[in-house]
Order: sequence, then C-alpha cells, then structure tokens
Amino acid sequence: MKDSFMYLKNPEMKIFITKFLVCFILGIVTFSSIFYRNTVNLNKLYINQNTLIIGNILAKDPNLEKEIISAFNTKYNSNYDLGKRVLEKYCYDEELSIARNSVISDFCYNILVEMCILIFIIGFIMFIISFKEFFKFYNKMDKFAEVATEVVDGNFNRMDEDYKEGTISIFTNKFNLMIERIENSMYELKKEKIFLKNIIQDISHQLKTPLSSLMMFNEIILNDKTSNDDKKYFLKLSYEQLSRMEWLIVNLLKLGRIEAGVVEFNINKSPIYITVNKALFPLIQKAQQKDIEISLDLNKEIIFDHDIDWTAEAISNIIKNSIEHTQNGGRIKVRVEETPLSVSICIEDNGEGIPKDKLGVIFDRFYKSENSTNPMSIGIGLSITKSIIESQNGSISVKSIEKEGTKFIITFLKQLI
Repeated sequence: MKDSFMYLKNPEMKIFITKFLVCFILGIVTFSSIFYRNTVNLNKLYINQNTLIIGNILAKDPNLEKEIISAFNTKYNSNYDLGKRVLEKYCYDEELSIARNSVISDFCYNILVEMCILIFIIGFIMFIISFKEFFKFYNKMDKFAEVATEVVDGNFNRMDEDYKEGTISIFTNKFNLMIERIENSMYELKKEKIFLKNIIQDISHQLKTPLSSLMMFNEIILNDKTSNDDKKYFLKLSYEQLSRMEWLIVNLLKLGRIEAGVVEFNINKSPIYITVNKALFPLIQKAQQKDIEISLDLNKEIIFDHDIDWTAEAISNIIKNSIEHTQNGGRIKVRVEETPLSVSICIEDNGEGIPKDKLGVIFDRFYKSENSTNPMSIGIGLSITKSIIESQNGSISVKSIEKEGTKFIITFLKQLI
C-alpha cells in the first residue's frame, strides 16, 4: 500500500487527480444546485396546494380561518384522525405511491432527469480527460518502441528528456542510459573486431618473411650437396629467425592482451626508484657495450599509484630504444619530477633524434626507424609502452630534434580529476 502512494508523486498522476477532483467538486456543486432548485419548486407547489385547499374551505365557511391557521402551527390535533379517515376513502394516505402523487413524482422526475444529464456530462468529461492522459502515455510508449526499433537497426538516437520528477522521467533517463551503454558496447565490439583483424594481419605479415626464410634454409640443409659447414651456417640463421619469431609472438600477444583490456594491473603505492632500477637492470650491459652513460635524477621518497612490473617494462622499452639510437659514448638521463598533482618521468638522450614528420607515428605498431640496425627489432616496443602507460591512466609524449636527441615524458596524475 505504501508503494502505491509513491506513484502519486508522478506529475501525470498529479495532473489526473487534480482534474478528477475539479470535476468531482463541480459535480457536487452542480448536484447541490439542482437539488436546491427542485426543492424550492417543491416547496412552492406544496404552499400553492395548501393555499388552494384553504381558499376552498374559507369560501364555504369564513369562520374557520382561525382553526385552519392553528392547524398549520400544530403537528397533530383531534381533527387529524377525522381528516385521515376522510382521505383514506380516496386512497390518500401514507401508503400512497409516489407515482400517484403528482407533486412528489414531478419533483423526483426532475431530479432524476437532471442528475442523469449531470452524470452523463461529468462522465463524458472524465472520459475525455482519461482518454487524453492514456493517449499521452501510449504515445510515449510508442516513442519508446520506435527508438528501441531504431536501436535494433543500429541507430542509437536518444529519447527526449523533460527532466521532471516521476516514473516516466526516471524510465526515460534509464532508457537513454541503456542505449548509451549498448552503443558503447557495440563500439567496443566493433573496435575489438577491427583490433583482432589488424592483429591477425600484423602477425601473418610479420611471420611471413621469417617463415619463408626458414623454408628456404630447410631446403638448403636437406640438400645432399650442402656441406656440413654450410648446414651449420643455415642452422644458425634458422635459430636466429626462430628467436625473432618467438620474440615477435610473445610481444604481439603481450600487446594484444593490453589493448584488449584483459591485463589486470596490480596498482599500488610504490616508490618510483624501485620501478626505474628494475627497468634499468637488464639494460646495463647493453649500455656498457656502447659506452653509454645512464644517469638518474630522482627522489627516492617519491611514491605514487602504479604497477611496478608493467611500468618498469614501459620505461625499459624507452631506454632500450634510446640505447639503440644513441651513438657510442652517448648519454641517457632519467629524471623524475613530482608536483602536487602529478609525477613525471623524463627519459632524454643525445642520440640521432627523430625526424619531425615521424613524431606522429613512432607509437604505431611495427614502425621501425630507417636507421635501425637491430635485426631483432620489430617496432612494437614503443606501442607496448604507450598501451601500458595509458592503461594506468597515464600519458606519454615525445620531443625530438634530429642529430641532437630525443626526450620521452611519461606523466601520471596522482588523483584522477
């Protein structure tokens, strides 16, 4: 019962009840007016009838005037029984039917006719009011059905909201929210489909060359005329191609998992120096081979929310890229800066730099610099880095000047705004 009263808060119910009460009050006022008018007429008829009787009696005997007037002022007297016996001879008593009493029957007839007319008018008005309200309701439902049909057909139009209180307004808001979520889901499904298509194309394209090489090497090795030294050489080449394919498949799967959103990041408040050191450790020997100096400028007390392992891999990919594109004896500087709102990791080198027209594509999958000399490079390291950073609500940007150096800047907000 309590829940039923909640519907009274709806504006449609308020309007309907207001109109109903107005009609009900007007009906009562009109009925009272009809009853009062007919009662006045009955009173006039009653008085006229008594006046006629008194006139007829006094015309026969004027001396009875005082007795007649006295009878009007008393309820019963000794002559009541006499008058009753006389009238009973003509069937005029308390058992007289209303139909045979012209005064009362006329009164009832007028009341009945006018009440029927009143009920018909009020009923017709209530029918019109109810019809209009139901028309509005079902017209709204038709619009919902029309929009739902459009959604099924792939057209994600929204219902017009009136921003009022009530069940219909709440339903409209939730309906639009549902459409928005369906649209987002369809967009994500479409994006995943495109992603899957692209990743399959990328894998097939990248595997095509090493597979062709392996097939050729195997043909040479299987040839009886091939010497043992040549076989060892081609086996070595085959191993290199297999290693490249393994690297390619592992990193493509890693990139696919990140971009598909299936990687669960273990984000906790952690010191940034641990993450940076974890990124640098596997690259120290590679940097030493090229006599590249790597310097750190960071505060060990800087702590913020991030996934140590994945963030270390992202930083490691950038530093690895810097080592590959920095000449022997070069420098790489890793600097961490903190502000009240963010933490920035800047990785800067004095290497060959990036052409200005290539800055917009360096994070694309399989982009390789024309100057790359690493045979294992497949051009997805920076793409993985970008996906890792953005999956943790961070951002990455790059600045570079050819023949002077490159600067990568990773930024994490301490609190999402």
